[in-house]
Amino acid sequence: MKYTFTIIFFLLYSFVITAQDNTVKNEDEPYLEISALIHADGIYDIKQMHPDWIGGFRPSQIPIYNTDPGWGTFGHTYFSMRQSTFKFDGFLPTKSKYGDIHLHFSFDLFGMGLHAGETTLRFRIAYGEFGPFIFGQNWSTFIDLEAFPNNWDWWGPAGMALLPAPMFRYTHDFSEKRRIEMAIELPGSVVDPGQIRKIDPALVNVISKEVLPDLIIRYSEKGDWGFFKTAILLRQLTYEVNSQKLNTYSINNMFGWGANITSAIYMFNKRGTFKPQFVLGKGYAGYSNDSGVEIAPDAKFHPETPFQYGFVAAYDFDINKKWETSVVYSESVQENSDGQMFDAFNRSQYFLTQLIYNAYQDRVKLGLSYMWGKRFNKDGNSADDSRVVFSARISINSSTK
Repeated sequence: MKYTFTIIFFLLYSFVITAQDNTVKNEDEPYLEISALIHADGIYDIKQMHPDWIGGFRPSQIPIYNTDPGWGTFGHTYFSMRQSTFKFDGFLPTKSKYGDIHLHFSFDLFGMGLHAGETTLRFRIAYGEFGPFIFGQNWSTFIDLEAFPNNWDWWGPAGMALLPAPMFRYTHDFSEKRRIEMAIELPGSVVDPGQIRKIDPALVNVISKEVLPDLIIRYSEKGDWGFFKTAILLRQLTYEVNSQKLNTYSINNMFGWGANITSAIYMFNKRGTFKPQFVLGKGYAGYSNDSGVEIAPDAKFHPETPFQYGFVAAYDFDINKKWETSVVYSESVQENSDGQMFDAFNRSQYFLTQLIYNAYQDRVKLGLSYMWGKRFNKDGNSADDSRVVFSARISINSSTK
C-alpha cells in the first residue's frame, strides 16, 4: 500500500510542476501532457448486486440463489471513486515520414482480479505509437471504443465488445475516410468444467493457455454521415486438463472466431448520434461484457465452444451546451452446452438512461442515471436489479491555463 501512495504522490507532484509551466512548448522538443479525472458516484441499489461490482453495473453479477455473493435483503447505498483516472501522454517530434513518437499511460482505481471490490491503483493502458505501428496494451482492435455510449457507467453495456489487450498493431490508411488495421493480441480465455466436477471433484486444474496470439483485422469507413467498422477475430484456444482421480493429463486446442460490426449515424446536425453494435461468434467471450465462457463441456464431456452473440442500441443527444443525455439497451446471450451446470450464465439484459449537466467549461459535470439489468441462467431462473446513481466529476490537464 505504501508504494501505491508513493506513486500517487509522485504523479501529483509531477502534475503540479507541469501545470505551473505556462510557457508555450517548443514543438521540436519532447513534452509530456498529464490529465486527471476525479469521479464520484453515489449509488442506491434498489435490489442487490455482487458486492465486488458496486462500481460498475454488471447484470451477470446479480445474485439469483441464496448462495450467490450479494444475496439478501433489497436496498443498498454505496459511494465509489473507482472511475477516477489519470493519464500521461508523451510526444517526441521527429522528422521521420512516420511522424511523431507518442507514448500513452492510463490508470484508474477500479480493482480487478485478486483486488476485485477494492479501490486501488490499477494499470489500464500503456502503449507506444510510431506512425502506423502500435505496441503495448491498448483497447483491442476487435472492439470499437468510439461506439461506447456517452454515459458514465464504468463497466458499460452487457454484450458490447470491450477489452484492453497487449498487442502489436499495424494500420494502413487507404484515404482519410478508409483504413484497415491488423493486429496480434493476447487477451486470455475462460474454461468452464461444468458437470465434470461431479465425476471428479479433485479436477482443479482445468486451465487455459495462451500458445498463439489472436489475429484481428478491422476495416473502417467514415463520412459526414458517421462511420462503419467491422472486425474479424481468429484465435486458437488451448487448455490443459489434469485429473487426479482418473490419473490423466491432456492438452488440447480448439478454434475460436468472432465478428464485431459497429456504426455511428449522425442526426439533427450531429447533435444526436445513434450507435448500433452487433457481435457474434464462438470462443470470444473474453472480449465481451457479461458473455459467459470460451470453452464448456457437451453432454459427453467433450469440449466445445458455445455460440454467443450480443447487441447494443444507444442514442446520444446534445440538448444544448449545458445538457446532454443518452439512452442504451443491450443484451448478451450464450447458448449453453449440455455439460454445463444448472447455474451457468445464459443471458443478460441491460438498460441505462442518463442526464448530464455541464456545470463549468466541460471541466465540472454532474450526472443522474437510472440503470436496470436482468440475469438468466441455464435452468431458467432469473433475477433483476436496478439502481439510481448521482455522479460528479472534475477534470484538468497540464495544458489548462
